[in-house]
Amino acid sequence: MSQIPGAQAADVVNEPLCAVSGINGKVEAIGGYSENNDSKGDALVSGLGSLSIPLGCDFGFQADIGIIDELDHTTYGGAGHLFARDPDSYLIGLTGGYFDAGDTNLWAIGPEAELYLGQVTLKGWGGYLDVDADGDSGGGDGFAIVDAAFYPTDDLELSIGASIIGDQEFARAGLEYQFADSMTVSFGGKIGEDDYFNVTGGLSFYFGGGEKSLIRRHREDDPDNRILDFVGFKEAKNKSKANNTGTGTNTQPPPTTSPPFTGTFPG
Repeated sequence: MSQIPGAQAADVVNEPLCAVSGINGKVEAIGGYSENNDSKGDALVSGLGSLSIPLGCDFGFQADIGIIDELDHTTYGGAGHLFARDPDSYLIGLTGGYFDAGDTNLWAIGPEAELYLGQVTLKGWGGYLDVDADGDSGGGDGFAIVDAAFYPTDDLELSIGASIIGDQEFARAGLEYQFADSMTVSFGGKIGEDDYFNVTGGLSFYFGGGEKSLIRRHREDDPDNRILDFVGFKEAKNKSKANNTGTGTNTQPPPTTSPPFTGTFPG
């Protein structure tokens, strides 16, 4: 029997895309320079990794890990994304992360979303933030991170973004270019509170996703690694020691608060 011309090709074209195209990942190496009002400048060095796996066709999970050395502090952490995605339209899910900077620990969790509009992608992540400095929790706070990306070509992404982390505000911009199959180069900059700024450059290697354009990698494979979102954040809140509530005359000097944490978090 003869086949109807074009029938097989049409079937392939009309096949729906899944939330994650298959098991895939990304390894990133980033270097640069950063400073704030507590430091006159230092090298920024970071290594990041992500692994994404499909959960059926409609859902996916991604694990992020990373380590960053910046402003005399080494920070490491991890994050997890659980999401539903239609690569032609949107991503929506829940993302949480933990970051350890020696005497300070940070937890962040909340909804994450992406909206795909032709050559434009809008992204956001926000929710609950908890910082524990020197074993003294600063209490809960909120955070919000938004980005807009434009693809002049399918292999070039230009992005701008802003974030509010507790009571600190930041702005950032960057680009990523796929110059060879599975290899990209990126450049970025970030400014924020306490005279913070950084400039960075890096290389990324994608694996497991097959040959495809950069815009398709971003929408069919791995969401953003969220470890870098907190670069530049500096904990400035402190929990006062409890007042002496005993009876009688208090001859002790008034309690003092611990000095502010002056390190930075990855972001």
